Amino acid sequence: LIADAGFMYAAKMSGQANSYDVFTPDIGELAFLADETAPHPFYTRGFIFHEENRVPELIAMAYRYNNAARYLMVKGEQDVLADATGILETISAPMVPALEPIGGTGDILTGVVAALTGIGHEIPAACRDASKISRMAGELSNPNPGTQVMEIIRKIPESLALLYP
Repeated sequence: LIADAGFMYAAKMSGQANSYDVFTPDIGELAFLADETAPHPFYTRGFIFHEENRVPELIAMAYRYNNAARYLMVKGEQDVLADATGILETISAPMVPALEPIGGTGDILTGVVAALTGIGHEIPAACRDASKISRMAGELSNPNPGTQVMEIIRKIPESLALLYP
């Protein structure tokens, strides 16, 4: 089971988070998972800031309170793959700042993780490769703030060919 956004919220609040294989939160969603009492990201307590440098701490808190899936693929400037033992891998290249304001890029990552695990890739490798594929597709689309997510999705086959020659 792989969850992003609303399904992570439901999994946390139903006490079923640790039944999932992968969550793909951004830093704000990770802060929500780390807050053992918040019923929704809007109610995340103020002391839990959405800061990239706090990712390891927030990951540890999410696991401590049983609010995390077996693996977390934290989306951000650097994508961070983690499990209950801590950070397994960080992926930061290619770096494409223009992707940040484009809605749907996290959905691309989640979809590629699902596709790769669906064809038999081990979860950690699927998460790592999905991050790279998503980032490469973003770079290949030469994005600007007006870029639509479908323009990036169309570059996934080219990204796959580059990663798996």
